[in-house]
Amino acid sequence: MIWAFAVAAAATLYLALRFRRFQSWVEPVLTITVAIGLAAAILIWFVEDRAPSEGPVTSNTARPALTVDSVDLSDMQASAGQTKTSYRVTGHVTNKGSAPMQSFRLDVVLSDCPGGACREAGRDDALVVLRVLPGETQPFSTFAVFPGIDLNPVTTPQFDFGVREVRAAGR
Repeated sequence: MIWAFAVAAAATLYLALRFRRFQSWVEPVLTITVAIGLAAAILIWFVEDRAPSEGPVTSNTARPALTVDSVDLSDMQASAGQTKTSYRVTGHVTNKGSAPMQSFRLDVVLSDCPGGACREAGRDDALVVLRVLPGETQPFSTFAVFPGIDLNPVTTPQFDFGVREVRAAGR
């Protein structure tokens, strides 16, 4: 189909260069044709963005669902990072579900607990991409950043860790 367009474009160009009368009316016709083509392309683009795709439907129901209860964190540690506001978080994650795990979101809450009285100093979350087969345990490492703790330093840090948005691996 594209070859037909190329032949028509070459013929139009040849006729416009060869005959002066042809050139006088081909320019407005081509301008209007290009404008209509652009308008049609924009219309198609907007309609396709809003219309549901008619291709193969993929949904999360095809994958085995993993829940927050099917993930267990152990040996969690946080050590000071390279900057005053960052901590390196390490630990192990166990997949207690029946499907391979692809990723999870780790929630980290930093509290300052001098003398047992705790105040929340900051929160962060990190996406941990790690394939863990059912029944297996894997080590992981990530960073948590708490902006603002450099202005109000933490003297006795205490960390709470949580898991959310567990995703099963596609097969």
